[in-house]
Amino acid sequence: MQSKKPNTMAQFAQAIGLSRQTVSHYFNDAQSVRQSTRRTIEQGLERFDFRPNFHASNLTRRKARAIGIIVPSIIDPFYSALVSIIEIYAEERGYLTVLQCSHNDASMESRALTRLMSINVLGIAMAPLGFTTDLKMVEAAQRDTPIVFMDSRLHEDTPYIGTNNRQSIPTMVDYLCHDAIPPALFTMPAINVNIIERQQAYVERMEELGHRPIILNPQEKRSGIGDDFETFGYEQFLTLPQEPLKGVSTILCVNDRLAFGLIAAAHRRGLKIGTKADDDLRVAGHDDQYFSQFTHPALTTIAQNTEAIGTLVVKALLENEGENAIMRQGQLFDGTMRFRGSA
Repeated sequence: MQSKKPNTMAQFAQAIGLSRQTVSHYFNDAQSVRQSTRRTIEQGLERFDFRPNFHASNLTRRKARAIGIIVPSIIDPFYSALVSIIEIYAEERGYLTVLQCSHNDASMESRALTRLMSINVLGIAMAPLGFTTDLKMVEAAQRDTPIVFMDSRLHEDTPYIGTNNRQSIPTMVDYLCHDAIPPALFTMPAINVNIIERQQAYVERMEELGHRPIILNPQEKRSGIGDDFETFGYEQFLTLPQEPLKGVSTILCVNDRLAFGLIAAAHRRGLKIGTKADDDLRVAGHDDQYFSQFTHPALTTIAQNTEAIGTLVVKALLENEGENAIMRQGQLFDGTMRFRGSA
């Protein structure tokens, strides 16, 4: 007669002749039990097709073996890559990840934070909206749960793990100024501190080199763009008056997604993009999104060290349960040039 399928971890442990504590140790860290024990458990898992209820077991712990993640967008390739790195690195160390998306909406960001707190996660990796984030709510959450900020600062004085905009933008400006007309900047509403930092870094570096900074489409609003950066870039450049473009043959976009829209609009306006003598415009971006290599021509850009950022975020949350120098000080990684055909 076939054994009855176990429904709980205790029933599973009894069915394979081990203690519940030993089985629990295996699920927390498979390397913490002997090889012969691992073999017994893994054979049992296959035999009974048993899947432990981690949510139920987490309710009995002070903190769950789970890390919460909050990002503004799940369609943005940068955040998709960052989440994948965090998930894989955490999984390898026996931790689950729970993903929430704020969809660039402050109320949804607050709800995401509340949900993660309600399931007692060990810590939260948060790419904050920034200017519209509910600071009081975040501060209240931090009193109980470690939060690591990534990609952008919560506000100007908050440590975070991300890219050093003060290095990456000047690196691109230096390259674009080297053998051609200095670049104008194509920007977007300052939805977070990153946009402001990149714009300031552009202006400062241009002035240091003795060039006049040109911002083609200065933005007064800090938000209201949503998540469709490509459409914003397309419409902004397509409707840009001819006057600001006079004498401009090189454009630096504050991020790649904005550049995607600009490139499409430039083609619509009959402008040729590239570095040849008969090309009209050189275009560069920032971030090295996955699709940057597939534009026509491929986009010259600055690559963020996504793997280093994601890995360090998890390390910060797991080390001493978030009480460590990484969280207190943050860390910024330099960007790397990606030379392609657009500039």
